[in-house]
Amino acid sequence: MSETHHDPFQANKALGQHFLTSDKAIRTIAEAIPLGENAIEIGPGPGAITKSVLARVGHLTVIEKDDRFANYWQEQTSDFPNLAVAHGDVLEVLEEVVTSVKPTWIVGNLPYNISGPLTAQLASHALSGGMVLMYQREVGQRIIADPGSKIYGGLSVLVRHYYTPKKLITLPPGAFNPPPKVHSMVIQLTPHGNTPACPFAQLQKTVRQGFAHRRKTIYNQYRGQLTQEDFLSIAINPQKRPEQLAYDDWVRITKLLHKT
Repeated sequence: MSETHHDPFQANKALGQHFLTSDKAIRTIAEAIPLGENAIEIGPGPGAITKSVLARVGHLTVIEKDDRFANYWQEQTSDFPNLAVAHGDVLEVLEEVVTSVKPTWIVGNLPYNISGPLTAQLASHALSGGMVLMYQREVGQRIIADPGSKIYGGLSVLVRHYYTPKKLITLPPGAFNPPPKVHSMVIQLTPHGNTPACPFAQLQKTVRQGFAHRRKTIYNQYRGQLTQEDFLSIAINPQKRPEQLAYDDWVRITKLLHKT
C-alpha cells in the first residue's frame, strides 16, 4: 500500500500562511533592501523571500512561530553564517529581538490574521533603514490612506510617527500558494527623519480612543477630558470626525491630553 505524499511545508491555515511564489514580487521586496544591512524577516516560512534577502544582507534574523520552519531554518544556519533564528510568536518576541539585534531593516509577508496589532508594534520601532511589508490589499490601503479617506484610521496615523508609507506593488491571489481570497500589497516604510513631538505609546493610546467610534465627532470621543475650547486652542474644529485629522492634529491632541 503506497502512502500518500504529504508536503511537510504545507501552509498552516490556523497561522494565516500564504506563501509567495512570484519571482517578480520576491525580487521587488529583496531589492528594496540595500546591500550589507542588518535585517529581520518576520515569518520566513519555506523561504521564498528569505534566500534572496540572505544573499543581500550582512545579517538576517528570522522570526518564526511554526515549529517546522523554525527547525528548518535552524538547520540552515550551518550553511549560512549570517543567519539567526528566533523561534516564537512575533507579537510576543518582536520587542526583545529588535532590542538585541538592532536591525536597520525589517521585511516580511505578514500573517494576515495579526497584521493590525503587528503593524502597530512595528510602527513603534524607529529603524534607520526602513521596512518592506506585505499585507492583504485592504489593510495596505488603510495604512497608506490619507486623511479624509473613509479607510484612513489608527494605523494610517501610527505608521507616520517615524515613517512615510508608500505602495511598492499589488499582487493577485495567484502570486501565492495557497492563493488567498484577496489581493495583496507590498508597502515600504521609509524613515522621514523628523523628531516625533510626543512618545509613540501616548500617541497610540490617543489614536485608539479617537477612532473607537468613527461616527462620533472628535469632541465626543474625548468628552469629559477635553472641552470644545481645548480643541479650538490647538486649531482643531471639535466637530470634525477622526478620519479628517492628519498626523500632526493627533500629535497636538496627544500633547494636550498628556500635559503634566
